[in-house]
Amino acid sequence: MARITQECVARIKDSADIVELLSKYLQLRRAGNSWKACCPFHSEKTPSFHVNPARQTFHCFGCGVGGDALKFIMMFENLDYPTALRRLADMNGIPVIEEEENPEMARLRRVRARVVEANTLATDYYHRKLCRDAAAAHVREYLKQRGFGIEIARAWQLGWAPPDFREFSQLAASRSMDDRLLAEAYLLGRGQRGLYPVFRDRLMFPIHNVRGEVVGFSGRVIRADQDPRKYVNTADTAAFHKGELLFGLYKATGPIGKAGMCVVVCEGQLDVIACHEKADIRNAVAGLGTAFTDEHAKILRKYAKKAILCYDGDNAGIKASEKTFRKLAAAGLEVYHASLPPGEDPDSLIGSSGPEALREAIDTARPYLEVRAGQELAMIQGDANARAALIPRMADLAAEITDRNRRDVAVADLATRLNTGLEALRETVEGIIRTRKESPQTSPAEPQWEPGEEEEFSTAETMQEAPRRVIPITLHNVIRDILFLAASNREAQALLLERIEELQEPIRWLSGGVVLQRFMEHLPAPGNEEAWQAFTTQLPPEQSAALRHIEHRPVDFTDVDAVVDSTCANAALAALKAHVDQLRSRINAPGISWQEAAPLMEELNELQKLINVSA
Repeated sequence: MARITQECVARIKDSADIVELLSKYLQLRRAGNSWKACCPFHSEKTPSFHVNPARQTFHCFGCGVGGDALKFIMMFENLDYPTALRRLADMNGIPVIEEEENPEMARLRRVRARVVEANTLATDYYHRKLCRDAAAAHVREYLKQRGFGIEIARAWQLGWAPPDFREFSQLAASRSMDDRLLAEAYLLGRGQRGLYPVFRDRLMFPIHNVRGEVVGFSGRVIRADQDPRKYVNTADTAAFHKGELLFGLYKATGPIGKAGMCVVVCEGQLDVIACHEKADIRNAVAGLGTAFTDEHAKILRKYAKKAILCYDGDNAGIKASEKTFRKLAAAGLEVYHASLPPGEDPDSLIGSSGPEALREAIDTARPYLEVRAGQELAMIQGDANARAALIPRMADLAAEITDRNRRDVAVADLATRLNTGLEALRETVEGIIRTRKESPQTSPAEPQWEPGEEEEFSTAETMQEAPRRVIPITLHNVIRDILFLAASNREAQALLLERIEELQEPIRWLSGGVVLQRFMEHLPAPGNEEAWQAFTTQLPPEQSAALRHIEHRPVDFTDVDAVVDSTCANAALAALKAHVDQLRSRINAPGISWQEAAPLMEELNELQKLINVSA
């Protein structure tokens, strides 16, 4: 963003009448030579917020905040200085003059301004068509059935793009906007047969940047048999960059601040509008399409510290929420999850159970990993193999949390829920973090399309999902040692098989025990590559990946009995310590009663005595 000249900054500030400006946000009442209102920045019943027109300042005697008109916009709208300055300029009709640019930057700035102008004209045109054109009756009926009336359509400037583009093209020409400009704005697309209208017979959602400029559109098909693409978005233009824009953010910046720097993240535009207009949840936003990007997360981090995911309560919603969690957690936000009933999205929940049901779901949102672990455990229902695979997957998610204190709290909660040792799980998480730092990997590229013929590109909704990353089950050191012995020496394998009952406790309590259990059931011959491959290929991917670095060629030992004895003793002691660690996690779990904790503490003391004897 180019720098605004100091002369222009001064003019913008001087143009603002603080009483007139604040009257747009607050109910001001005259108090002598000043004005007063209840402070918007803290809760109060008696007005202590005063506006001084002579000084052009405000001050709250309750919470101590104060400043000029620009400071008020920054605080109320939750905007940074440059954005607030441009917002104030727009409100007072002051042209923004920037520092001298090179010719190419100046050209791009002019193109961008013209693209925004074309989008603004299209927004007004589409909105009039939606409200007045008889041919848009099916779109109005669709909105009516969804509970979106004319007032909501006006508030969000919803529109309808007719199939015939000629009327708008003529309107644009009368405003000195030719087809070349309309193509720059991606209202027209370029194909092998020339220009074609991008949006035809679609419900139109204008996309605003944080300054409130219309920079692009998202068009939703209404007739299902008309086009397989549910949504079509503006492609990248001088003003529109899909990965950097969030639907509804220009309306939500202020409410995010009032909600304690908390943002509600939805999946789609209609869900956002429903949150704002039907449930009075005005801190809601959504990405464009299905992909939530790193840029989206970084933008939200400017305005919010906490994010509540309010996604559909189905499997697709759960998968999408995981991707969004990773982006938001990596950006430093505290991520919560609002649990919606299966098959419900925010808008449908309002329709079936009322707005209070959605507000309750958001008010009672729990930390994302807590909710996700509960969902996964409910699905596996005690399956030991599935539980073993779940632990590294949840550890991989916990490793996305950048704040160490929040990560420690999340890991402790997961250890209790997954019935595993806290220290073992913490070490797994820290190991994942170290691995990422040592060999960072970029995220898979998001599906892209080349602008061209209308039938030659598709939206993200129709793209094939990238395969899920396989996260190997973590092997405890002694489990790794036992596997090495059994896989590399035939005599050691036979001795371990004789002591299989002795190995049941390590198998139960140590990470990776399920892999050792499967190995002892199949016993592939040491040095037999065909037998090894037959064994590993029938394992679940997470278990097979854990065996990649286990040496399985024949190895001779000087005293096999001594090696097996020592390894089994180490395994027994490690199992006792892991059991103790798990008991401590359960005892320290929030909300546990004394009646529940007492027998656990007794068991803990007995195990500690065994450890002392073994040591």
